[in-house]
Amino acid sequence: MTTYLKDYAYFQKLVELKSFSKTAEFFAVSQPTVTYALKRLEAEYGSRLISRTSFANSLTLTAAGAQTLQHLQRILHEEQLLRQDLHRIKTKKIRMGMPPIITNYLFPKVFDELEQADLIARIEPVVSGSKELLAQLQSGALDLSLLGATNIPEAADLDFIMIRQQPFKLIAAADRQIPRPLTPEFIAQQAFILLDEQSVHQQVFQLFCRKYNILPQVIYQTNDYKLLLDLVRRDQGISFITATALHDTDGVQQLDLPLLDLPQFKIMLGTRHSSAADPDLTTIRGIFQRIPFL
Repeated sequence: MTTYLKDYAYFQKLVELKSFSKTAEFFAVSQPTVTYALKRLEAEYGSRLISRTSFANSLTLTAAGAQTLQHLQRILHEEQLLRQDLHRIKTKKIRMGMPPIITNYLFPKVFDELEQADLIARIEPVVSGSKELLAQLQSGALDLSLLGATNIPEAADLDFIMIRQQPFKLIAAADRQIPRPLTPEFIAQQAFILLDEQSVHQQVFQLFCRKYNILPQVIYQTNDYKLLLDLVRRDQGISFITATALHDTDGVQQLDLPLLDLPQFKIMLGTRHSSAADPDLTTIRGIFQRIPFL
């Protein structure tokens, strides 16, 4: 890392730790190294960046320091993204976020095209929930990611391609006797098996409960949707899940409630602005974009 970038990093950490000695310890350098870095920045920009109160042994940002910090954080973030992008080009590996439900549903549809483009062997899958994968995409830890949400995320540095929209469904074992018409009172008496808090399903399920004014009995939560489906097949409870997870699934029945107005499950592909010129990522975006939007 060049001297000026080191100065930026020292300043950012100094603001965070509010201690010259702790900042020096963090970077394994001498305390004067951090002090001189601050002096160089203040001389370069002709402004006092930090106010030191000796009797309180505290550090506070000046107005100029707060403004400087905003810009330096973006510069350091971009430098990190640059390293990630160059590492991808050098290693010819593409780190791709893959939420299990979406991946199992979509990947068979694009596998042949990705293989023909000589990309399958280069993709390193990172399996997690959409919330975690979105954070990794923004940080630069991922090059692109499949994502599921009820809304397109607000992220100025990311681009999103909409692939599919699908509804959420109540499901039960195929041989369970369900009264018709289905009523909120009946649903309120059922034992639910749900995906855990890391999933967008929780948010939509809570909205569902508010709409029908029910307080459900949740007996089990998991991050494994295949386990959830297996438990439902075995009639251990009913569940609430996107129709995406029910593709080519047998042994369950879908339960329809009238006038159920809930958000759709949006399936999208997210990439960073900084990687827009990469030909391999452009090819992958094109392959997913050609899946018919339904």
